[in-house]
Amino acid sequence: MTDTQRQTLKVMAVTLLLLLVASSLLFAAQQEQELTKTFIPDASRPMTARIRGDAAEITIKGLPHGREGRARYRYDGEKFSGLLEWDAERNLFEAEVDMGGLDWDSDDDHHQSELEILLPPRAPVDLDLDLKFGVVELDGEELDLSGCAIDLWAGELNADFPVPLTNVMQRMTIDVKMGELNVRGLGNVPFDVLDMNGFAGTTLLDFSGSVAMRREVRVDLEMGEIEIIVPAGMKVEARIAKFIAELDLPSGWRRDGRYASTPDTRRGDGELYLDIRGGLGTITIRER
Repeated sequence: MTDTQRQTLKVMAVTLLLLLVASSLLFAAQQEQELTKTFIPDASRPMTARIRGDAAEITIKGLPHGREGRARYRYDGEKFSGLLEWDAERNLFEAEVDMGGLDWDSDDDHHQSELEILLPPRAPVDLDLDLKFGVVELDGEELDLSGCAIDLWAGELNADFPVPLTNVMQRMTIDVKMGELNVRGLGNVPFDVLDMNGFAGTTLLDFSGSVAMRREVRVDLEMGEIEIIVPAGMKVEARIAKFIAELDLPSGWRRDGRYASTPDTRRGDGELYLDIRGGLGTITIRER
């Protein structure tokens, strides 16, 4: 083979390689899609954020300033489809994520499905979220919830409320049927009743915060770990129904059958009333 032939083969090989790289990049670019939506809620009344989906990583938080809200859904167009809509008359934002019946836990590589919702600062929001599989990150620093109903079939939910909210909710519901639930700063969330239900996993509830009011919290977990952190000095009453779960209470708490309380707290006088039901696993209450 002559030098000219060798050089020609090299050029052909490099050209073919470049074509393959370009085609793969073009194919990948075709699959990665993005939807965006901007909206301006009517601040004189609560807006509703209604989210429905098969599988996604969802982030919800407030913006530091401005009147406009924004939403962005980035996804693998081969596996997912999505919808973002704003109804100004109803003050309603809606997001839908559809996996098309595909198996989220397939042997394929991870498929992108990321939904980010950025809301105007301190705007009253009625959050209604129903997700089958995924991760939900709720940052409450610039949010002000007027309602909250979250249903996650399997996955992880992390919520943090580092500053006080102003709207009093009659009822909050958070269900994570299988997976991990972490809610911090619940002492900054004004609500009358909080219902939390799950089948298997871990539940962490941290009641640090500065909003003083009487709250009732119902926790039901069939299998797994329940950990509840209460501020030292808070008057707490608890009714604990357990099958064979292990129970760990702070030192000095009174115990009378299924009932427990902080020292010198009479029944009906607690700031926080806990109704805990655990099957298999552990139930831990700590003071901090």
